[in-house]
Amino acid sequence: MKESNKKYDYVIGIDFGHGETSAAICPLQWEEKNVDLLDPVKDLEMGGNKKVIPSAITIIDENDAKIGESAFNTDVLKKAEVHVCFKQAPKDINGEAEKIMMRFMKEVYGSIRSNNAGILSDGNHLVYIATPSGWNKTTQQLYFKMAEKAGLPIKGVTKESRAAFVRAQQDTTSGIGRNISKGAIVFDMGSSTLDFTYMYMNESLPRLIDYGYDCGASQVEKLIFADKENESEAVRLFEKKYPKLVDFLLFESRKVKEQVYFDPSLKVKKTINFEDFIDDEEFEDERFKMSFQPGELDQMLEAKGYLSTIEQAMIDFKQNHIPGQRIYGVFLTGGASRMDFIKGLVSKCWEVPEDKIYRDQDPSLTISQGVAEVARMDLRTEGMDDGLAERIDGILRDNVIYENFVGLFGYELWDKITDVMVDEFNDFKDSSTDRSVNNLKRAINEKVNKTISSISGQAPAYLQQAVDESFKDIQEQVENIIKHYSRQGENNSNLPAEKIEVPQISGIKLDDVMSDISKTIETSSSVWSGALTGAAWGGLGAAVLFGGPLGWMIGLGALAAKWLFGKTDEEKQQEAMAKKLSMDERIAVYNNFADKWDSVQNDVKDSILNSLDSDKSLEESIEKLSVQVVESYKNNLRSVRILID
Repeated sequence: MKESNKKYDYVIGIDFGHGETSAAICPLQWEEKNVDLLDPVKDLEMGGNKKVIPSAITIIDENDAKIGESAFNTDVLKKAEVHVCFKQAPKDINGEAEKIMMRFMKEVYGSIRSNNAGILSDGNHLVYIATPSGWNKTTQQLYFKMAEKAGLPIKGVTKESRAAFVRAQQDTTSGIGRNISKGAIVFDMGSSTLDFTYMYMNESLPRLIDYGYDCGASQVEKLIFADKENESEAVRLFEKKYPKLVDFLLFESRKVKEQVYFDPSLKVKKTINFEDFIDDEEFEDERFKMSFQPGELDQMLEAKGYLSTIEQAMIDFKQNHIPGQRIYGVFLTGGASRMDFIKGLVSKCWEVPEDKIYRDQDPSLTISQGVAEVARMDLRTEGMDDGLAERIDGILRDNVIYENFVGLFGYELWDKITDVMVDEFNDFKDSSTDRSVNNLKRAINEKVNKTISSISGQAPAYLQQAVDESFKDIQEQVENIIKHYSRQGENNSNLPAEKIEVPQISGIKLDDVMSDISKTIETSSSVWSGALTGAAWGGLGAAVLFGGPLGWMIGLGALAAKWLFGKTDEEKQQEAMAKKLSMDERIAVYNNFADKWDSVQNDVKDSILNSLDSDKSLEESIEKLSVQVVESYKNNLRSVRILID
């Protein structure tokens, strides 16, 4: 984490939604190393004991503006125009819609500060804000600048889909975590659009697939208003005479919609007197009346084709944006996801059981909570991945996997071969019958070849160990980051996990390579202990060379001098090798061997490593494998870090 961030105590996440706005806060708790002990996200007071306010603003003058429900106060409406549905992808920071949004940002932040003055002060917090998932980097950057110009201590922007996925995964009761790696969707029913974000850990697909449809929940209040407009001449006249106040009636229609879906079993009725907010004799006895029996609003939406529009959006997304992909879990967000027909449509169109369709207790707060969680994670892990990419690339550049394999596999060969040699020499020394050095040599040769053959079959396992060793430090660095983004719950152990697995080695054929190495080791074994053993043959001081593929240089000492006098060195060698030796003679051979054991071990090690290093086919095979493994690890890392980057 960066030291410069430690002066801040809190981070605020704000969701300036098209229809409603909310905010949440997380303490940064720099001193707490165990992320599981961090305090949970907390919703912020937005005024009037409310956690969510309508995204509405009435600007009276440069110093006075009303936001949320206060923007629809009848006295305020008489002074200025109320603005709703002003959020859009910014294009010009000096544009009219952008100016309204910046003023709204300023007023919302000011309200947050005044309503939470006990914990927030100048310089003790930072702000992150949410953006629709479909906005590109350029649009996000302009939105960031707007917040900055509005006076927010802005630190970053986060896509709504990322915030929703993090929030879903952090909530271990949602169950969505175990489905993310297989294929899961965030279903975001916003005011203006219905947005889908699909996450699936497959290299053939983008990391996140976002797409939105123009059938957001504001269509519902518009249909309610249109229905009343058709019924009432007074409503039509009002719309014509007071077009700037139609948003007030739309807002009241929205509140009725929310009442209906808060408890679909109840009848909802509301009457608004026009004379309460306009001074016009023509309307003093006119009213705007709305009434819905249980299920009646759903029937109207079905008759008007709205349910069909949503259904077609879901079918289109599945068929044209994630063709052939399975959906194992759905996370509903956005306040409008409370509408009781949503789950049924999702289950029908996407063939997802309703018990795999999850929703926050209050979906209006999902995004702001997710943004605050993401912000805390980002700030606490900022700088922790410095140099990570270079270290991963260095594994290839420095041929680390190959070097680790040679070290691990070569040591195992050396350890097993030298153990065999010791065992055979002990058997030779302790034998109850006389044995020749030729007999010893054949026994060692046979056991060494069997050992090489046996260990060669384990080469893939040592290659896997080499891969794991190569990524050990990098994996630790990654896990220190990932653990900030994970909450492990029951059956919730997939992506993102507290551990990113190094790719497993499978289907690697090393039989031919290891056969070549076995032959190379065998033919070079005559040099393992050096060409000469400096064994003294009595007073003659003759040096004897034992040949053969495993010519361990064993001096037999003066005991053989009496029957080797007058013979050539070759004859002496042959007779010495063939002679059956008594226990005293075998002990002399053993002691000579023991004196040279350190040198023999070093020669064995050098011969094995030289054999492995000289086999270019092995090096080339592992180099190719290294490229595959590093790329696979990068892909796994990118998959996990979807929720980070």
